[in-house]
Order: sequence, then C-alpha cells, then structure tokens
Amino acid sequence: MTTIRLMRKVDADAVRQVDSVAFGAWAQQVRGDPPPIYRRTRANVLASRAMDPAGCLVAEEGGRVLGFIFSRTWGRVGWFGTFAVLPEYQGRGIGQQLVAASLAYLNRDPVRLIGLETMAESTYNLGLYLKLGFRATFPSFRLVKALDQPAAAGAGLPCWSAAGPGIRERWLADLREATGRILPGLDYAKEIRSAAGHGYGETLVLLDGEAAVGLSTVRLVSAWEGQGEELAIVQALALHPDHTEAGTLRALLDGSEALARASGKQTMVVPVSACHAWALDQLLAQGYRVSGMMVRMTWAEGEGWPPAGTSVDLSRWAG
Repeated sequence: MTTIRLMRKVDADAVRQVDSVAFGAWAQQVRGDPPPIYRRTRANVLASRAMDPAGCLVAEEGGRVLGFIFSRTWGRVGWFGTFAVLPEYQGRGIGQQLVAASLAYLNRDPVRLIGLETMAESTYNLGLYLKLGFRATFPSFRLVKALDQPAAAGAGLPCWSAAGPGIRERWLADLREATGRILPGLDYAKEIRSAAGHGYGETLVLLDGEAAVGLSTVRLVSAWEGQGEELAIVQALALHPDHTEAGTLRALLDGSEALARASGKQTMVVPVSACHAWALDQLLAQGYRVSGMMVRMTWAEGEGWPPAGTSVDLSRWAG
C-alpha cells in the first residue's frame, strides 16, 4: 500500500533520484533522444522543502520513495510543483494522491488563489490537471538576454544582504503592501529570506525615499548539478502599482543584470506570464527574447485574478 507522508530531510537524495529518473523518461518519450538529465542539488531540495515543510510530501511503499510533490505559499497565493512519480509506478493513481494532499495543504486558507505551471508538451499532466478542476489561463514565457553589454550607469540598487534587521523588516512591510496591491495577500517574504538564508541568491530593493516600492530576487546558484551555472534567474520581480512605469521596471532589470554580471553570469532569465502584457512588451523592447513557454493554470478564480492593467509581477508558479 502506498503511503503519502511529509517529506523529511533524509528523503532529499531519494527525491533527487525520482526527479531525475521521471523527467529523464519524460524527455525520452516527448523529445526523442534527450540530452543528459541532471540532478537537482541536494541544497535545492532542502531549500524548497524548508519554505513550506507542511506542504512537501512523498509517496512511499515498502520503505521506498516512489514520488514527491513540493507546495509553495506566497501568502494568499499558492502553487505546487515540481512533482514526479517513478515511471514504473505511474498509472496507479499515486500522482493524484500527491496532488490531492498538496491541494489539502494549500486550501487551509480558503481564500487562497491556487495555481501551477506545467510544460505545454506534458499532455498527460495537462489532462490530469483539467480533470482535477484546474483551468488553463495564460501562457508563461521564459525570457532570456545575453549579458554581453556593460552595466547601465547607476544600475546598483540596495541589497537585502547589506541591510540591517530593522531596515529589512520595514522593507518587508512595504513590499507586502506593494505586492498586495497586485494580488490581494501576495507576499514574497519567503523567497527573499530563503535566497539569503540558503545562500543561492540576492534581493534588490527599489526605493522611493525610504519606502520600498519594488523588488527583484535573483537566483545566482544553479539548482542543478553540472548545469545552468552561466544563468542568473529572476525568482520574483514586482513593482508597487503606483510606481509602475518604464523607468522603474528598467531600474530593477538593470540592477538585476548588473548583479548577474558581477557574479560572472552570462545570461539573464526572467519569467513573464502573458497576463502581464505591458511588462512582457517592455522586456522584449529591452532585448529579451522568448526561449520557452509553460501553461499557467488556476484552481479557481481568486480575488484580483487575473491582474489588470500595467501590473508587474514576474515569477513562476513552478519549482
């Protein structure tokens, strides 16, 4: 009998193995002869688990981990992913059990907007999510830009790591107000603290006087062994609606690119949901190009979804 239980720290290597085998088989089936599938780092698994330990689960049978799922909550926005089941155990309902357990966790806040992003080629997963009550909303694009130009003058922005505890708490309060104006209850504090606490990234803060009106949390350490070390990846980039204009978005992007260059990165990666059409147009005009696409899905319409107008909330609903 398969048991769904909380993921423990000692499960990290088993989760890495399931992830590698499952996605290797998927790539073989969907894309033909695939490139090597790399494993997640152990540090990445542990950091992902630490942000929402009560929503990260494994499927176990006879002492063996057969599948896993990560859940993430950003205040009143939540999503699950990555999740995977070993190929030889697929078709037994294990994936549905994992998803149901994650949804039970995410639904502890009855007004939470719940969603996910999945690869457009994953027709089985798309069908599963639709049957479970999710609906497709917007494509979510992966934009990239080669960092072959010098940093813009004045591109430096205040860094989370250089601020004292009192300033950090004031910034978090300001940023909660800013992101809550985009989507009610949206809060990126976990991403900011995790990037600093686990040492894989940095957060830049855009100020208006002493008030924090924007943020960009950038991953500077790859989540994969032997892959992606040349990339800097935006985990979350958002602007207070009252301060959203081409100049403020450019300041956050310039600062993020300068940070990436200083860390020896060659490519900047920014995720953009098509619901943020204005921001997407701005990035394309600033030299970014599309390198991939996901499908964003929601469990049900939440308050303020989809965001309207020129809002800027750039992130992925996927691990």
